[in-house]
Amino acid sequence: MFAREGNVVIAKFEDGEIIQNLKELMGKLNAKAAIILNGVGQLEHAIIGYFDGNDYVKKEIEEAAELVSLQGNIGMDGNDYIIHAHVALGLKNHNIVGGHLIKGNVKVVNEIAIYLLESIEIKRVRKGNLMEMLISSQQSKE
Repeated sequence: MFAREGNVVIAKFEDGEIIQNLKELMGKLNAKAAIILNGVGQLEHAIIGYFDGNDYVKKEIEEAAELVSLQGNIGMDGNDYIIHAHVALGLKNHNIVGGHLIKGNVKVVNEIAIYLLESIEIKRVRKGNLMEMLISSQQSKE
């Protein structure tokens, strides 16, 4: 379920995998780029990563965790959406863990706000183990 007002989209997901949900939402909106403004809710079986300069050191959070914060951007690699998002997850013991969001299943609900970009394009190209961001704009070329 989602609603749109101008370039702002508010989405509510009650199941599924968060990255896939965002990709499907972008497809429904026929959008090519967006900024993830905020996300709250709960995830389970989340995998987060820390980039050590060469590769992602991954950590699986099996327990249900509060989605305290979600930010990032959405771009394209060819016809595929690339979600570059970072999270803070609140654990049952009230500790916070965070990093690059690799995956996570919706537990109860995810409420996410995104801002659709119109003239700015975000493209991703592989550079070693990274998907490097390339940006361009129809309005300015800096």
